Amino acid sequence: MNLLNHKLIKPVLSGALLSLILQSSNALSAPSEGQQLFESMCATCHAKDLSGGAGFNLKDETWVHGDQPSQIKANIKKGFSNAGMPAFGAIYNDQQISSIVDYILSKRQGLANLTYKIYHLDENAPASFAIIKDLKVQKSGSLTTNVMDFALPEAKNYIIEFAGDLYAPQEQAGQIFAMVYKELFEIEIDGQIIKPSKQEWLQVAWPIKAGKQHIKIRYSTVGTNPNNKKQFAFFVNNQELTQKLFGISMPGKQFLNSATVNIKADTQPQVVRKKIVNLPTSSIAVGFPEKINYAFNSKNCAINGVWTGDLLNIGPNIEGRGRDGGVILGDWVFHSPQSISPAQGQCVFDKYNRQGNPSFVYYLDNNQYAVKVTAESASSLVLTYQLIKGKNTQFTLNLPELKNAEFTSQDGSIANNQFSTQAKIGKTYAIHLTLKGGK
Repeated sequence: MNLLNHKLIKPVLSGALLSLILQSSNALSAPSEGQQLFESMCATCHAKDLSGGAGFNLKDETWVHGDQPSQIKANIKKGFSNAGMPAFGAIYNDQQISSIVDYILSKRQGLANLTYKIYHLDENAPASFAIIKDLKVQKSGSLTTNVMDFALPEAKNYIIEFAGDLYAPQEQAGQIFAMVYKELFEIEIDGQIIKPSKQEWLQVAWPIKAGKQHIKIRYSTVGTNPNNKKQFAFFVNNQELTQKLFGISMPGKQFLNSATVNIKADTQPQVVRKKIVNLPTSSIAVGFPEKINYAFNSKNCAINGVWTGDLLNIGPNIEGRGRDGGVILGDWVFHSPQSISPAQGQCVFDKYNRQGNPSFVYYLDNNQYAVKVTAESASSLVLTYQLIKGKNTQFTLNLPELKNAEFTSQDGSIANNQFSTQAKIGKTYAIHLTLKGGK
């Protein structure tokens, strides 16, 4: 809930108090010291999103040198000279290193401190997990991999319970998603049994909280096929179930490891027409070697996404047989529902070329237009519009309101999040989108 817009709070805020709250809100949204230090010194080896490269993945469930704050801090200070990691204790003070540790832990995802218990069942046992209290634990232990393995039990009829801490994204709540068929599962979070939000053939989902939570996942063989190999793929998804964020079972991790098909624009523009998370299915993505990209929506003739970095990983789209969208390999500048879109007229998409840097041709009423986007640098795009045929007319575009970028043009006026000009047949009109702080 946005407190600034709450009907009981907003009317009583004084101008000074409202200004103070807004300043605090802006401060929270700014990069922390830990993030700034990490991105300037650590991201080269560990990647900006902490997913690893030359160095370890710093956000998954595997912590080779310990996952406690004191251990991480000591590792950063001392380094690992034999592995090419310098000792940052000679570069940063304790407070700075602590801020880096805080940032790393804020991005943590996956299971931790994972344990398991196995209970044997009679053939006629009821389809209930309440019977656990009357059963004896036949086998138990810790899973140093912090990944669920449903193939652990050697008995024919059993219940297995996994318990541990789940680190979900802190930004928003999500869902646990499982690819299972007519199986008996139960999920408990912080002592409360969670009901599925979705239960369909081969798909079950349970809502989870944001951030750290204690979780128990139970599975019973009652009523299942005894020949089932128990290869259950479990993931943490976003709340909309459009993106698998990470796997928490062995088949889930294996699935995502195979769902990596990166498309990059290394030497020339790349055009991709695949389903993309956060964009409509009618979007056509274009990437540039300058590491800045955009998407054009053929339904409404709008630029409905711009992002920096590499182009796309379309692996999830392929592996999910179209159910899952591809994901961008960088950071959003904006995405749908924000867009650069025609302010008037009914859009009818005409055509585009797939080779080289494409132009998108469309009609607004009886006028034919084309738009071509060019990358000036990693932080700047030029959108060039042209009235191809029809009649001279007023041409207006709605522009998204952006905090970290700005629009400029010498070919028309920009005011109130709109670009406007008197378009003439054959003439081109350029709009510059520039990221603030970009080179």
